[in-house]
Amino acid sequence: MTEENSEKNKRRQSLTKIVIYNLVSFVVFLIILGFLNISLDVFDNNILFEVVRLLNNNIWLIFIFSIIFTIGEVFGSFKFPGNLPAPIFNAIGSIFLLNFLFKIFRLVGNLSEINTFDNLTITFSFLYPIIFLLVLLGGYISILSGSSWEIPKKKASSKKTKEEMTWDDVGNEFKEMLYEAFHSARESIKQNKK
Repeated sequence: MTEENSEKNKRRQSLTKIVIYNLVSFVVFLIILGFLNISLDVFDNNILFEVVRLLNNNIWLIFIFSIIFTIGEVFGSFKFPGNLPAPIFNAIGSIFLLNFLFKIFRLVGNLSEINTFDNLTITFSFLYPIIFLLVLLGGYISILSGSSWEIPKKKASSKKTKEEMTWDDVGNEFKEMLYEAFHSARESIKQNKK
């Protein structure tokens, strides 16, 4: 029981660290943006003005994808069945991040007077669903790869009642089911090749 409580405390501390780190990072960004806004009075630079204007105009976009990535990171810190929503949040956040990157490309194009960047943002709008799917699939592949495909070790203790079941047990059962399904499919493919 104490081992389970210590694991919950570690998980709670790690969640707290994730949220605090991301919150502090955003506050530091806001402080730097504040200094950049103040520096506009001191420096008369068109590039600095355009960069600060881009950041000021997109502060909510930056805040939104920061929150979405934080939620994805929180879900990613859970054990197997609990981390399944993480790729969804990361994929949604990647759409907002890609939108912001396209705005940066457009700004670079306007400042350098290169029309390629304007054409890039218009031409490559099909990247939104592709990036979404790649991040989503990559997230689920990373969750289901590695040690999660090992056959979970069954405990020697007697069968647990419904009240004693934990998420670890559910995750282990799910991993074992997937392992058995892929193993039997692989064996049948090997037999068909012979």
